[in-house]
Amino acid sequence: MNRREKLITSVIGPGLDETRSKMLDATMKLILGDMGGLYVKFWEAEGPGVMCFQPNSDRTMFYLTLKEIHSAQEQEEQANNGDLAETFRRILSAAQKIDPQEKAGYLINDGAGIRYLEIDYNEQSEK
Repeated sequence: MNRREKLITSVIGPGLDETRSKMLDATMKLILGDMGGLYVKFWEAEGPGVMCFQPNSDRTMFYLTLKEIHSAQEQEEQANNGDLAETFRRILSAAQKIDPQEKAGYLINDGAGIRYLEIDYNEQSEK
């Protein structure tokens, strides 16, 4: 069990049922929502982009600008990695539409693959 799995287990307990899954989802949204201030600082200093998390890496958190995402897409196209190139294309497309005062974009790259999500600061969920 890696550090992240141990942390999740310590928060929600063993066995992931529907209630615990919702609690984990809510916890992650709160954490990422709280990071919105940091996201805005990156946006203002570097320009539009996304915050990236790579839990099993030397660089566990960093910021990718739109230009860097586009470069990653082109590199994957040149390497004939069509699925990964398409993933970066979709991330780039979504990230270009972000208003940093309303939402933040996050890229998570871990053992489960690359995932992109946005946290909308104004969204209220009743789930």
